[in-house]
Amino acid sequence: MKAPQLLLASLFFWGTAASAAVVRRELIIEKGEVNLSGRKTVGFALTVNGSIPAPTLEFTEGDELEISVVNRMPDEEASIHWHGILLPSEMDGVPYVTTPPILPGGSFTFRFRLRQSGTYWYHSHTDVQEQKGVYGAFIIRPKKQLLEYDRDLIVVLSDWSDEDSRSILKNLRKDGEYYLHKKGTMRSWWGALRAGALKTYLNYDWTRMGGMDASDVGYDAFLINGKRSLQLAEAHPGETLRLRIVNAAASSYFKVTMGGGPMRVVSADGVDVKPASADEILMGMAETYDVLFTVPEHRNYELRASAQDGTGGASGWIGMGPEAAAPRSPAPDPYAPMDPGTHAGHVMTAAAAPMDHGDPHAHAGHSASAPQAPPSSPAIASLTVDDLRAPAPTAFSAEAPRHDVRLVLDGDMTRYVWHINGKAIHQDRTLMIREGDIVRYTFVNKTMMHHPMHLHGHFFRALNEGGDHSPLKHTVDVPPHSERTIELRADEPGEWMLHCHNLYHFKTGMARVVKYSSFTPSPHTLRMQKHDPHLHDHLYYYGRLDAASNASELRLRASQTWNEYEARYETMRRGSDWDHEGEALYRRRFGRFLALGGGLLVDDGEASAGATVGYILPMFVETRAFVDHRGGLRLDVEKRLQWSRRVFSDLEVNFRKERPTDFKATLMYQPNWAWALGFVGTHDGPGAGLRYQF
Repeated sequence: MKAPQLLLASLFFWGTAASAAVVRRELIIEKGEVNLSGRKTVGFALTVNGSIPAPTLEFTEGDELEISVVNRMPDEEASIHWHGILLPSEMDGVPYVTTPPILPGGSFTFRFRLRQSGTYWYHSHTDVQEQKGVYGAFIIRPKKQLLEYDRDLIVVLSDWSDEDSRSILKNLRKDGEYYLHKKGTMRSWWGALRAGALKTYLNYDWTRMGGMDASDVGYDAFLINGKRSLQLAEAHPGETLRLRIVNAAASSYFKVTMGGGPMRVVSADGVDVKPASADEILMGMAETYDVLFTVPEHRNYELRASAQDGTGGASGWIGMGPEAAAPRSPAPDPYAPMDPGTHAGHVMTAAAAPMDHGDPHAHAGHSASAPQAPPSSPAIASLTVDDLRAPAPTAFSAEAPRHDVRLVLDGDMTRYVWHINGKAIHQDRTLMIREGDIVRYTFVNKTMMHHPMHLHGHFFRALNEGGDHSPLKHTVDVPPHSERTIELRADEPGEWMLHCHNLYHFKTGMARVVKYSSFTPSPHTLRMQKHDPHLHDHLYYYGRLDAASNASELRLRASQTWNEYEARYETMRRGSDWDHEGEALYRRRFGRFLALGGGLLVDDGEASAGATVGYILPMFVETRAFVDHRGGLRLDVEKRLQWSRRVFSDLEVNFRKERPTDFKATLMYQPNWAWALGFVGTHDGPGAGLRYQF
């Protein structure tokens, strides 16, 4: 038997159903009131068996599972996805794609066999319920224990908002920079001056890079096992614990550090890796890491999970005695130059990783022996997937047929739309693959955000400098302005989601369904898929009212991924009279900067139809031209100047062929996103007023 076949035999339990134990569990999803931030009790939370996080499910490799999920919510559908678990497609738990939604008052029983071991998790795949509390750890113990340690500790990391996650999504679609106001991370001229970074600030504006932050959402708490701080375990010196760490956050990367010295990483995404010593682990959403920690002294050691955006963190304590705090990472600098080399992740393509030697199964490595790391190995400052190595070769045979696909991850942070290859999932749902092929997906991240990309139902090689020893993962970080290539054997027929595991990126379009060409869904599944919410281009709404002594304006907008419908009414004082103007426009967006459309313009009672074109110039200068059916031209130019965190100016100039040029300039103080007040200057003189956004 070849070495890869021996490895495969050691990794999966392929016994007969008759010899496997049947293990039954019941999960009950219902609404509940919680106060997780310590500041506010909310009633929109979702609990599983009465708790947040959901209960840890523990099994043994080879178990036959029957898990009944009961939906006790009166007005919402429910679902559970088994993240990282190898199972039949119809048991994957994605409603309207592979598995029926669990209707209010209904239930669904999942039946599948465990053919792997390791640290995994489960969560809702319905709407934005995951953010509300439907997530928990899923632990599969191997048939034979290969690592030596005394006991396990389950560590579930998450982010929490006192705001309903549906409201969060709506706010982001109103303005992608909505939560910069809450977090105080708005870039400004004053901030750049204080940081000595005016050149960088101007470069961001020139290249039309908007407000940069490591997280889109301003959270109210970060949690470990549902608490902001807790005693994970009392432990004695010399005791070795296996920390099974799950990042179940909706949209937060965590920097994980430990008091008492470096951490010894032995597993990632449930798969054993060559042990590595690390001072810090950068964990993307949906990733899991297993860490061995031997208590060195009679002290209480802190496990710290710090949000990557620097807005907070959570602490878990291990041991007894005086506290030994974990190192803290500095908050990211919003004025730092955008240098891809400063982010984790090399530009790693398929050509950079050698392919030969064996033909191991793509899911190899779950229970492979993990040798001891040399004591002299230096600690990695911040461990990422680039530092991981598989214990045994994972490369595929060079003779196997290959299928290469380039997937460009892009979006518009201001409008908060995200897509793959220029199309959201409702426009281009399916990526077809053939069973037996070696499939390579190269993710090209053209944004300033990290994207943790997850493929359901498979493990893939995350190609790095380890070459043949590139690690196996189910979720991989694609850092800003970088590329990442993954490779898998197409041997799990079905339909499987491939998506960014930032919940809000996923829900606004950054997803696909990977479908095997040989797979035919059942008639029931095909009927169900016609109602898939992923295929709907949802409408989101925004409004703004400016009311000043010399000018007032009302704007109303409904937007989809690429379509915008806007109505505007404006009145401006001119001497003793008031000019009135209104418009109703449709615009189609083409990328981040160009929009084309048409509509109706009413100027002092005279209506005209016409075409419009909009373009965002360097320095974020917004231009809009309207040409009416008579040949008349109107040109509007706008520019925002953010002087400080809370003070801004809007400059607006309106050119008309038939009348003098209008201009408007404001100086406004903005205590929060919704409200601003200050001075308004027009061609007719100064005034004062306020702004309300909704």
